Amino acid sequence: MLSRRGLLAGSTVGLILSGCSTDDAAAPTTTGRRSDAAPSEPTTTSRATPPLPGCVLTPELTAGPYYLDGPLARSDITEGRPGTPLEFRVRVLALPGCTPLTGAAVDVWHCDAGGEYSGFNGNSLEATAAQGRNDRRFLRGVQVTDADGIASFTTIFPGWYEGRTVHIHLKVHDGGSLGSTYDGGHVAHVGQAFFDEAITADVLGSGAYTAHTGTRTTNDEDSIFRQAGSGAITTMEPKRAGGEQPGFVGEFTCMVDPSATPPPAPLF
Repeated sequence: MLSRRGLLAGSTVGLILSGCSTDDAAAPTTTGRRSDAAPSEPTTTSRATPPLPGCVLTPELTAGPYYLDGPLARSDITEGRPGTPLEFRVRVLALPGCTPLTGAAVDVWHCDAGGEYSGFNGNSLEATAAQGRNDRRFLRGVQVTDADGIASFTTIFPGWYEGRTVHIHLKVHDGGSLGSTYDGGHVAHVGQAFFDEAITADVLGSGAYTAHTGTRTTNDEDSIFRQAGSGAITTMEPKRAGGEQPGFVGEFTCMVDPSATPPPAPLF
């Protein structure tokens, strides 16, 4: 069985311009506000005005092999996994007016400090194929966007696994309803959020991350990051209150067409 790196290197990944929006040449945006408002029924936002300059769709990216249906409705997805704290905010804007998309569901999932995804044993394709699956669900969850188009998650900075740079997966669903999980509607975008290499190197050089040894794939070496472009790098700000462990607030902004259901991107 090929490694992740081998599969990535040996595959051609198409660029599909549908889904969330980031401007590859744009400067980082400032971190948005967090809202604790109760989830509301999904709605869509639209205007009969032309798109603003830079208001374009982000490329659809692969969901990868580790997505699980039925994400739990929760904002704290940590489940005690060790790592650098991260408040991860996804701001969803809608075409054609770059306006906040209220009531959309943002579904996120990522690996832990050792490169392992919940639901799967091991931190490589070979290991998960050999060791099978499990019923854990750490570092997975779904939240509904507030009036500012923001869904917030309490998590940790993700680790890495063979063949991929550090990233967080996400889906934007619209038209469904949120109970214990998100049901109905359609998937308006599948994407990935990436991180500045200097921040990544600093975080991975300490704590729980140091137990995972080997050669890490950087952004520039990652074919999926090259599809997304530098506009897909999460804006990060340090966060430390009192005696809490140092951490970050990260904001990732994306643009969707809430009426669209883009075709799935290739697995690799």
